[in-house]
Amino acid sequence: MRWFVLLMLFFGAVINFADKSIIGLAALPIMKELDLSYAEWGLVGSSYYWLYPVTGIFGAAWADRIGAKKVLGLLMLTWAILQFGVLAIAALPLLVIYRVLLGAFEGPFSPVAYNHADKWFPPRQRGFANSVVVAGGTVGAMIAAPLLVFLITQLGWKSAFACLGVASIVWFFLFQFFTKESPVKKYQDVQQKKKEKLGKINVKDFLKLLGSPSALFTTLAYFSTYILVVWFSVWLPIYLVEAVKMSPAEMGYSVAVIGIVSVLIYTGVSMLSDYLFKKSENWRVSRVFVVAGAMIFGAVLLASITIFQNPVWVIVAMCLAKGLTYSILPIGPTVMINEWPERGALMTSILTSSGNIAGIIAPMLTGYIVGLAGANKIAGYNLSIMSMAVLVLLFGILFALFVKPSIAKNKVELHNNLSENSNIKYS
Repeated sequence: MRWFVLLMLFFGAVINFADKSIIGLAALPIMKELDLSYAEWGLVGSSYYWLYPVTGIFGAAWADRIGAKKVLGLLMLTWAILQFGVLAIAALPLLVIYRVLLGAFEGPFSPVAYNHADKWFPPRQRGFANSVVVAGGTVGAMIAAPLLVFLITQLGWKSAFACLGVASIVWFFLFQFFTKESPVKKYQDVQQKKKEKLGKINVKDFLKLLGSPSALFTTLAYFSTYILVVWFSVWLPIYLVEAVKMSPAEMGYSVAVIGIVSVLIYTGVSMLSDYLFKKSENWRVSRVFVVAGAMIFGAVLLASITIFQNPVWVIVAMCLAKGLTYSILPIGPTVMINEWPERGALMTSILTSSGNIAGIIAPMLTGYIVGLAGANKIAGYNLSIMSMAVLVLLFGILFALFVKPSIAKNKVELHNNLSENSNIKYS
């Protein structure tokens, strides 16, 4: 059952990321049909994240109380309704409203899915399990690229969006009727007791926990990488067409190749992290140093694109850079859940929602930079890429220096005080 649950979470992430990335694949026909400028397109990309961080936190906290299965099912049904609603979009305001609502209801998916996967797998396999969920996001963009580019070309961009609505409905029925909330009945009883004991959160102690070096610098590392996530989703297709001079078909296949290779890389990094954790149970070595090293190397490769602009090297460097920098996405939630296991979904939502603030800033900033470059669009794209590389490099170094995840004796008292009625103890 746990492998089927993980498979469903994987496909849920496929749909989730396809929903958000299809807007980039359809960028040129949408901009042409609605007569949008680069700045207006940056607004469209940014609008997805306006409510995303807030709903991510509240949705994940809600899942801690009523269960992940119910929340995930409700989210998926809402996505379907919104994707069918695209058929009515005829102007920029409606497109922005659609993106705001889609982001609001997709915000809770990642933290709830990560915590749900952790619930089904032991600690030595959680890095791999979360990497599978993250891989769903990359595969979502990868599958969407060639398939949806074809649908957009043949049927129009609105029909392609509606196809994702159908996929959401199919996922809902499979997940609701063929999975369980938790692995075994004993675990369900423990979870029920835990829910009954979870009282109000002590805000002062909670903020103190979030301000600890492990939570703070994990969040910042995730934030820097999520700028790349947004850029790859919103701007990569346009960059490949306008800067690298690819045809729409070549762009679609290139996005697919970048997605496939990057999945293999960050899954491999996660498996290496799991292996080292199993051998030593040393969080600093297995989780922090492995991920920080991958981020730093990936940032250097990303920066190289602005110097060596041969199309082949651009694709190779992007494959490696995306795979290496994305390694924080599956491991980051594991670090955050370790900080407060009984509120795993909430802790993960803080991480993902804080990281997704990057989604509000990055698309508009990139659009502004490219617009300022005028006819020299390549210079604008290069400046945006170099800025992202520097940010990932900086926070990768800080992640390595300051994140020291552990459940030490002096942390137990803080954890037990976070919920006023909590009697949970830590080993």
